[in-house]
Amino acid sequence: MKKIVAFIGSAKHNGNIDSIVKKILEGARENELETKIYYLNDMNIKGCQGCLYCRKHDTCCINDDMQSAYVDIKSADIIVIGSPVYMCQVSAQTKLLLDRLYPLTEIDMGKHIPRFGEKQLIMVYSQAAPFKLIFHKYFRYLSKSLKGIGFKEVKRIVATKAFTPEVSRNNMKLMKNAYEIGKSLK
Repeated sequence: MKKIVAFIGSAKHNGNIDSIVKKILEGARENELETKIYYLNDMNIKGCQGCLYCRKHDTCCINDDMQSAYVDIKSADIIVIGSPVYMCQVSAQTKLLLDRLYPLTEIDMGKHIPRFGEKQLIMVYSQAAPFKLIFHKYFRYLSKSLKGIGFKEVKRIVATKAFTPEVSRNNMKLMKNAYEIGKSLK
């Protein structure tokens, strides 16, 4: 059975990111995919210490909630990362996650090689900005940086005009799209 692990980088339960990601997972469960969701704001995750322990080991030496996340990521086929856009970037909670994904890559002759194979990646963003493409270069940069750990972006959802937590769940077209993306995963 294929497994999806999702990370919510918003502090708001039932907010825009949570609503979209849950709809993706709902669609995925239609195909009997196993799903797991992490709420980054509720986790104890310390920042990367730059100690390079992970260059010699396939995990991090920091004993925090990332240890269980690593286990799930390693066994997952599909990763979903959802984050609101704050100050033109992903949230601080999401950035902590991204920095702590370094143990998932091996470096050989200056080239990043995924330690645990390739995984499909679905990125979900919410933003107050009304234009979907306003942060496109940043989203593309982030997607490219995650390739080195084996996360290959296959879908991206950008929710716009997300000024309040219920905007996304009230957008039937967006929710249908998220559900269909989840349902298309096999």
